[in-house]
Amino acid sequence: MSDTKSNSPLIQTGSIARNDFKPSPIEPSWIMEGNPTARSVSLAKADDKNFSCGLWECTAGKFKYIFPEDEIVHILEGEVFIQEEGAEHTLRAGDTAYFPEGLITVWTVPIYIKKFAIFRSVSQPLSVKIISRLKKILKRK
Repeated sequence: MSDTKSNSPLIQTGSIARNDFKPSPIEPSWIMEGNPTARSVSLAKADDKNFSCGLWECTAGKFKYIFPEDEIVHILEGEVFIQEEGAEHTLRAGDTAYFPEGLITVWTVPIYIKKFAIFRSVSQPLSVKIISRLKKILKRK
Protein backbone atom coordinates (compact mmCIF):
# COMPACT_ATOMS: atom_id res chain seq x y z
CA MET A 1 0.00 0.00 0.00
CA SER A 2 1.50 3.35 -0.98
CA ASP A 3 1.64 6.38 1.23
CA THR A 4 -0.52 9.13 -0.30
CA LYS A 5 0.62 11.76 2.23
CA SER A 6 4.17 11.96 0.86
CA ASN A 7 4.71 14.93 -1.46
CA SER A 8 8.12 13.90 -2.76
CA PRO A 9 8.68 11.18 -5.35
CA LEU A 10 9.99 7.87 -4.05
CA ILE A 11 11.64 6.77 -7.30
CA GLN A 12 15.12 8.13 -7.92
CA THR A 13 16.54 7.91 -11.43
CA GLY A 14 20.02 8.24 -12.89
CA SER A 15 21.98 7.56 -16.05
CA ILE A 16 25.32 5.96 -16.88
CA ALA A 17 25.77 8.86 -19.32
CA ARG A 18 26.31 11.30 -16.43
CA ASN A 19 29.47 13.35 -16.75
CA ASP A 20 29.31 15.47 -13.58
CA PHE A 21 31.80 13.29 -11.68
CA LYS A 22 33.51 14.71 -8.61
CA PRO A 23 37.00 13.82 -7.32
CA SER A 24 37.01 10.61 -5.27
CA PRO A 25 40.66 10.31 -4.25
CA ILE A 26 42.20 6.97 -3.44
CA GLU A 27 43.83 6.87 0.00
CA PRO A 28 47.43 7.97 -0.81
CA SER A 29 49.00 5.26 1.37
CA TRP A 30 47.12 2.62 -0.69
CA ILE A 31 48.66 3.65 -4.04
CA MET A 32 51.30 1.13 -5.06
CA GLU A 33 52.12 2.21 -8.64
CA GLY A 34 51.32 5.12 -10.92
CA ASN A 35 49.08 8.05 -10.19
CA PRO A 36 45.52 6.71 -10.40
CA THR A 37 42.88 9.44 -10.44
CA ALA A 38 39.40 8.37 -9.35
CA ARG A 39 36.11 10.24 -9.71
CA SER A 40 32.54 9.33 -8.83
CA VAL A 41 28.93 10.47 -8.91
CA SER A 42 26.00 9.28 -6.79
CA LEU A 43 22.89 8.21 -8.71
CA ALA A 44 20.47 7.24 -5.92
CA LYS A 45 20.44 6.75 -2.15
CA ALA A 46 17.92 5.24 0.26
CA ASP A 47 16.67 7.48 3.05
CA ASP A 48 18.53 5.43 5.66
CA LYS A 49 21.75 5.83 3.61
CA ASN A 50 22.46 2.08 3.90
CA PHE A 51 21.73 1.37 0.23
CA SER A 52 22.90 3.42 -2.74
CA CYS A 53 24.30 3.29 -6.25
CA GLY A 54 26.59 5.37 -8.38
CA LEU A 55 29.27 5.55 -11.02
CA TRP A 56 33.03 5.42 -10.46
CA GLU A 57 35.92 5.80 -12.86
CA CYS A 58 39.68 5.59 -12.47
CA THR A 59 42.79 6.09 -14.59
CA ALA A 60 45.79 3.74 -14.77
CA GLY A 61 47.50 2.63 -11.57
CA LYS A 62 47.81 -0.05 -8.91
CA PHE A 63 46.34 0.38 -5.44
CA LYS A 64 45.01 -1.43 -2.41
CA TYR A 65 41.30 -1.10 -1.67
CA ILE A 66 39.43 -2.21 1.45
CA PHE A 67 35.67 -2.34 0.91
CA PRO A 68 33.86 -0.28 3.59
CA GLU A 69 30.52 -1.88 2.67
CA ASP A 70 29.09 -4.59 0.42
CA GLU A 71 29.45 -3.63 -3.22
CA ILE A 72 28.13 -5.08 -6.47
CA VAL A 73 29.78 -3.73 -9.61
CA HIS A 74 29.02 -3.86 -13.31
CA ILE A 75 31.95 -2.83 -15.50
CA LEU A 76 30.90 -0.34 -18.16
CA GLU A 77 34.25 0.45 -19.80
CA GLY A 78 37.86 -0.73 -19.58
CA GLU A 79 39.32 -3.52 -17.52
CA VAL A 80 40.80 -4.17 -14.10
CA PHE A 81 42.84 -6.98 -12.55
CA ILE A 82 41.85 -7.59 -8.94
CA GLN A 83 43.81 -9.63 -6.41
CA GLU A 84 42.45 -10.96 -3.16
CA GLU A 85 44.17 -13.42 -0.88
CA GLY A 86 44.34 -16.67 -2.83
CA ALA A 87 42.70 -15.49 -6.07
CA GLU A 88 43.01 -13.15 -9.04
CA HIS A 89 40.12 -11.83 -11.12
CA THR A 90 39.90 -9.97 -14.41
CA LEU A 91 36.85 -7.78 -14.97
CA ARG A 92 36.04 -6.23 -18.33
CA ALA A 93 33.12 -4.31 -19.81
CA GLY A 94 29.97 -6.36 -19.25
CA ASP A 95 31.28 -8.25 -16.20
CA THR A 96 29.66 -8.15 -12.76
CA ALA A 97 31.18 -8.93 -9.35
CA TYR A 98 30.27 -8.85 -5.66
CA PHE A 99 32.72 -7.63 -2.98
CA PRO A 100 31.79 -8.18 0.69
CA GLU A 101 32.34 -5.52 3.33
CA GLY A 102 35.87 -5.64 4.76
CA LEU A 103 37.45 -7.46 1.79
CA ILE A 104 41.05 -6.36 1.14
CA THR A 105 41.97 -6.24 -2.55
CA VAL A 106 44.64 -4.91 -4.89
CA TRP A 107 43.37 -3.25 -8.07
CA THR A 108 45.51 -2.87 -11.19
CA VAL A 109 43.94 -0.61 -13.80
CA PRO A 110 45.98 -0.83 -17.04
CA ILE A 111 44.41 2.20 -18.78
CA TYR A 112 40.96 3.18 -17.51
CA ILE A 113 37.95 1.64 -15.74
CA LYS A 114 34.36 2.82 -15.36
CA LYS A 115 31.84 0.94 -13.24
CA PHE A 116 28.27 1.15 -12.03
CA ALA A 117 28.17 0.15 -8.36
CA ILE A 118 25.50 -0.74 -5.83
CA PHE A 119 26.44 -0.26 -2.17
CA ARG A 120 24.87 -1.82 0.92
CA SER A 121 25.99 -1.09 4.45
CA VAL A 122 25.63 -4.07 6.74
CA SER A 123 27.56 -2.83 9.75
CA GLN A 124 24.56 -1.09 11.33
CA PRO A 125 22.75 -3.48 13.71
CA LEU A 126 19.36 -4.73 12.53
CA SER A 127 17.68 -3.26 15.62
CA VAL A 128 18.92 0.24 14.70
CA LYS A 129 17.65 -0.20 11.14
CA ILE A 130 14.21 -1.34 12.37
CA ILE A 131 13.88 1.60 14.80
CA SER A 132 14.92 4.04 12.06
CA ARG A 133 12.36 2.56 9.66
CA LEU A 134 9.58 2.69 12.26
CA LYS A 135 10.33 6.35 13.01
CA LYS A 136 10.12 7.14 9.31
CA ILE A 137 6.76 5.37 8.98
CA LEU A 138 5.35 7.16 12.04
CA LYS A 139 6.43 10.59 10.68
CA ARG A 140 4.36 10.00 7.56
CA LYS A 141 1.13 9.43 9.51
